[in-house]
Amino acid sequence: MVGVDNSLPTVSVITVTRNLIDEGRAEAIRAALEDVQEQGCAVLEHVIWDGASTDDTVKLLRELTAEIEARPNFVPIRFQSLLDKSLYDAMNRAVEISQGEYVVFLNSDDLLASPDCLQKAREEIGSNRPDFCFGRTFFVDEDGRKRLSRERKVHSILQRIPFCHNSMLIRREVFDRFGGHDLDFRIVADYDLVLRMLFAGCNYQMLSVPIAVFHPGGISADQRRTALEMTRSWRKNYAPFLVGRTYSDDEMLNWFRKGQLPLEFCVSLLFQCWDRPQLRRAALHSLMVTLRRKLQPWRTWDYFAE
Repeated sequence: MVGVDNSLPTVSVITVTRNLIDEGRAEAIRAALEDVQEQGCAVLEHVIWDGASTDDTVKLLRELTAEIEARPNFVPIRFQSLLDKSLYDAMNRAVEISQGEYVVFLNSDDLLASPDCLQKAREEIGSNRPDFCFGRTFFVDEDGRKRLSRERKVHSILQRIPFCHNSMLIRREVFDRFGGHDLDFRIVADYDLVLRMLFAGCNYQMLSVPIAVFHPGGISADQRRTALEMTRSWRKNYAPFLVGRTYSDDEMLNWFRKGQLPLEFCVSLLFQCWDRPQLRRAALHSLMVTLRRKLQPWRTWDYFAE
């Protein structure tokens, strides 16, 4: 492609779809495709995986692809429509056919933050080539107004993912090494993947440029279902640091409700991972949050009420 800087990492944008026509999202996917095209040579390809739609989604996507490919200097579109097991299975299978050094996931009804955000991300990554990196996110309120997320640090990861999945670029090789998203999770597989990467010692970079425009909602908006899956991910990833203690499902759900992790877990993780700065900072952050909240009995926290 003309204008490609071979010293910078290549990026594949991944979008998964299914039955967009029936869901009234035809214009949204058109906007998403055009948004990727605006990125120009910053994007190696736009990979679209359709989960064997039963409406006219495949026809629409083929028509939109043909329109785009009739233009000069278009971003190539790699399209596949096959039955998959779930949203995260579709993402995993789309990555399998991608060719970029990094992948970024763009939902069919979301957008990229600006026409040059991926080029700026590539420039910031430069020769660093972190295992994953992330930027901030514009969230769209119900009235259509956009608000920019606060700058978040990874050290808050033990309680919940501190950045939007759509604002994260992951090295394809790293994604493959970890087996992609764990299909045992239908809501928080992205969070589980980040936890696994951090506990394995992967390095990351925080980007200054916002990456995605996200419309909140969908299955992840169900706080209780999300919490139940998060407790399963915590059991899976925190088991070596629970100092022989067995916690009930209700106890772990209360961790989510209050935004507090057990002091003994935080201390155990802190000392067992003292030589791993990323986890040490995360353990210390969670320890301080829990201590501070325990010293404020007049205040209550309930993330189920959000």
